[in-house]
Amino acid sequence: HIPGEKLSPTQPFPTKPLPYDLNGLTENDLIDFTPELRQQAIAALADWQIGPLYNPPLHRDNDLGKRGSFWCPGDGGGSNITGPAAADPETGIIYLTSQSACAAHTLVPGDEADLRYMTDNGTTTTGVTPARYANGAGGGAPRGPNGLPLMKPPYSRITAIDLNTGDHLWMIPIGETPDRIKNNPALAGIDIGNTGTGAQAPMMVTPSMLVYAGDGSDGTPFLFAIDKKTGRELARVQVPKQSRYGMMSYVHNGEQYIVLQTGSTLTAMSLHGPVEHYSGGH
Repeated sequence: HIPGEKLSPTQPFPTKPLPYDLNGLTENDLIDFTPELRQQAIAALADWQIGPLYNPPLHRDNDLGKRGSFWCPGDGGGSNITGPAAADPETGIIYLTSQSACAAHTLVPGDEADLRYMTDNGTTTTGVTPARYANGAGGGAPRGPNGLPLMKPPYSRITAIDLNTGDHLWMIPIGETPDRIKNNPALAGIDIGNTGTGAQAPMMVTPSMLVYAGDGSDGTPFLFAIDKKTGRELARVQVPKQSRYGMMSYVHNGEQYIVLQTGSTLTAMSLHGPVEHYSGGH
């Protein structure tokens, strides 16, 4: 779709394990709590090109009359550093967190893209873009109907995959449906189940369970203990702050602790007796 470029007939597509989150986007992936919400989602995407994984980019003023391309997963979708995978070396099972998020992109001429980085005195801070086209402002990604996400839930999930066979074992939403979705007037009287929060989650595998950090419906942060074999929630405990990127455990003077990255601090919590929090900058 870029003048002067020739597309490859195909790209390499892994066949196993199967995808554990969005690989491209079709109308069947859009919100379907009601027929009206589905139609509103379709209308919101009318000006954007959707398609499979490796959906080619579109330049502004393209011959399709589209504003740009809608990529799934997008810049913040799929798996990312905020929720790294965790693996169990004894069983060969990997646990992956992912987020069903897409991104809108429009390409603009390279010399125009340089203007985005121009300083007040008229000079650019990045030199001259050698490419004929570069990523430009897409004018904002399309919004879902009534303040709801465009896609079907779960909005974020944990997937367990057996690396010995390539089979998916189970999938669960991360955390709980946010109140802003659960109490949306457009969903009154509809049982939507647990959609997940839409955020990724740090995890840790222990010999007996999977532990991850996520949020309840009202945004309260918790540590969730999960059965590694089934994905069933075993227990949860409230923690002081939301956590991202990772966690670890250690033993000191016979006491075991779990350490979370919480904002600009590290928070350590003891596993026995009252939960104690030790925070310090990092």
